[in-house]
Amino acid sequence: MALTACGSSDDSDGTEDPSARSSAPAPATSLVDPEAAAKLELLGAYQHYWDEKAVAYSKASMTGTQLETYAKGNALGLAQSDLKNLKTSGQVTEGKPRTDPQVTSLDLQKKVPLAKITDCVDVSTWKVLDAKTKSEVALPKNRRTKYVSNVTAERWGKQWVILEVKPEDRAC
Repeated sequence: MALTACGSSDDSDGTEDPSARSSAPAPATSLVDPEAAAKLELLGAYQHYWDEKAVAYSKASMTGTQLETYAKGNALGLAQSDLKNLKTSGQVTEGKPRTDPQVTSLDLQKKVPLAKITDCVDVSTWKVLDAKTKSEVALPKNRRTKYVSNVTAERWGKQWVILEVKPEDRAC
């Protein structure tokens, strides 16, 4: 049996007892800028995308990751292709890239909200290892380790998803 308490603040003089007022917050009036909140959510999803990608690459498999939650379309296809190449080559990665994403456009008025990110991806700390020996694989000395990446994302329901990732052949 559930008990509920009902109280009356009716004093003999007809004034309300201030301690009897509800301490529940008033209905929220949006003091947060919706665009700023959307950018934070977008960048959070983008960080999760990279976190899950690093986990997948560290074992050359998406099994046990949530990469498919954060990546769709081209972004997921590129990751799957990379994972297939890692597995075929008997390689995994260690560590994860450093990123510096900037939201360059955001359209919350579209039926499906759309955003663009420009990122400076630094893979210099992301090591490629032989999966069996765990020894570092020698990579070309002249390879680009910091590059610009252009990213397209959409909000599907309450979740931002990374749809397209276009690495550029230029340093940042």
